[in-house]
Amino acid sequence: MLVSWLIAFRRLIKLTWAIFYGIIVAKKTFTLSERAQWQQQQASRMLDALETRVTITGQLPADGLIVCNHLSYLDVLIIAAQSPLVFVSKSVVIHWPIIGRLLKCAGTILADRRRRSSASETTTQMLHVINKGIPIALFPEGTSSDGSSVLPFIPTLLQIAIDTRKTITPAAITYQAQTGDLANDVCYWGDHTFFTHLIRLAKVRALTAHLIIGQPLTLSDDRKSAARSLHREVSILYNTLRKDSIHKD
Repeated sequence: MLVSWLIAFRRLIKLTWAIFYGIIVAKKTFTLSERAQWQQQQASRMLDALETRVTITGQLPADGLIVCNHLSYLDVLIIAAQSPLVFVSKSVVIHWPIIGRLLKCAGTILADRRRRSSASETTTQMLHVINKGIPIALFPEGTSSDGSSVLPFIPTLLQIAIDTRKTITPAAITYQAQTGDLANDVCYWGDHTFFTHLIRLAKVRALTAHLIIGQPLTLSDDRKSAARSLHREVSILYNTLRKDSIHKD
């Protein structure tokens, strides 16, 4: 028990330093491309602090949309550390302590589902990023889960890829660990509170994230149909990772 607390304390101290150092560095970033590159470097620093290992199968695309299942705030770091890109996130997270500041530094696009006018604003921002040749990553489930399944996809944000004829690349992520309960100590969902969960996450030993990237797809003009197709592809990738994890165990 004491060892776990000491490990968590060490990691959280390293994470705090990585965050403050990253915020200082972020003051020198001005363009969208510089922010995306800063985000990649910052994600790597934070994963190192949390001593999280990443295995990746496939390669992230150079443009278009990337859609992935969503288990935890850690997912963002896992994907961001692989390539410069821009995320679309729920606007409420901008008010989270620490996380909100990092999202601002990274140039994250914020979608507010409570305002009808937000959809148009979000689309405009996404189009600006796509025209700059920078890929956009999003979690179309709209929320994180305990990992028991991939939740249905919300189709709204897929329209931009359909309109611009950009490809959409499916991806999936799972986690393995030596200790802890993945559904509650790594996955962030339900009534979990951020700082309490972060402490539990920091106690987990030998945490490994597995990220798999599928083949880029050009989907139909109907975004609801596109959402169903993508959900099927992401579910296949996700189940593949879960089977591989069970086999390795």
